[in-house]
Amino acid sequence: MAARRTPLYIGTSRHVAALDPRTGEELWRTKLPHGGGSVVTVVIKGQHLFVGHAGHAYCLDKRSGQLLWENGLPGMGYHPVLLAMEGATGTSPGAAASAHRVEQQRRAAAASGGAAPGA
Repeated sequence: MAARRTPLYIGTSRHVAALDPRTGEELWRTKLPHGGGSVVTVVIKGQHLFVGHAGHAYCLDKRSGQLLWENGLPGMGYHPVLLAMEGATGTSPGAAASAHRVEQQRRAAAASGGAAPGA
């Protein structure tokens, strides 16, 4: 029996997915129930993925992508959610902030009819 590889977890545009790092094959995909935009942060701890997106926090089973719980973070707005947990690994705050700036620039360019940065 082949050893199971540790998946590559990605978060983008309201989705979290697991990919086989050797082949790129998608193992599962979960669409988050709230929000828009593109910044999705992910923290891995044990058998869980903790996900931040558009003012919500979620917990997913990392083997199946099943949504286990969500918290709408009432009163905190709908901005990107940066996550941290002792002993966990995940999205760096700098990378998430950079992605948020690019998303804001893209939206501003689209609203003004101009080209998005890097286009």
